[in-house]
Amino acid sequence: MIKNFTKAIFSMLLISAIAGCKLDAPVYPEGTVANEGVDDGNNNGNTASGRTITYTIDGKTTTLKSNVVFQVYTADQFPPDGAVQIGGGTDASNLFTLMAPITGTGTFDISGLAAGTTLIGDAGKVTVTQYNVSGSNKGTIVGTFTGDLVDISNGADKTVSGSFSIKM
Repeated sequence: MIKNFTKAIFSMLLISAIAGCKLDAPVYPEGTVANEGVDDGNNNGNTASGRTITYTIDGKTTTLKSNVVFQVYTADQFPPDGAVQIGGGTDASNLFTLMAPITGTGTFDISGLAAGTTLIGDAGKVTVTQYNVSGSNKGTIVGTFTGDLVDISNGADKTVSGSFSIKM
């Protein structure tokens, strides 16, 4: 009887110990901005799996998975042919935006580019490998980009390269 009682207590302690364990927070690579929350379809595009922008400046890679969106502008809004703006980030230090006259798959000149609060530019290329867009911000856009930036705080020239994959 004592043997069974000892097994029961040991089992209860083991179950309590396991149930009391808490998972550690995930450790992401440096520069990664993790998803915050789960996409339930009602979060207005703030976070979702399948939405990523990754860019590298000065050897530092930043991966954005929060607030990653695209917006399609018509020719009336962005003459002469319209444009697509791709953006993401959670605060001023990791904001990213790219604008180009994207009308489908192919390579396009970048119209505007910004990373963080001090790096801006308007030179470079974006190559779109998948473009299936309906409306102003529904569909899928996938591609890569390279561009030239200027650090407005000190005038230094920077190069940025990266990729994006956004399904909304």
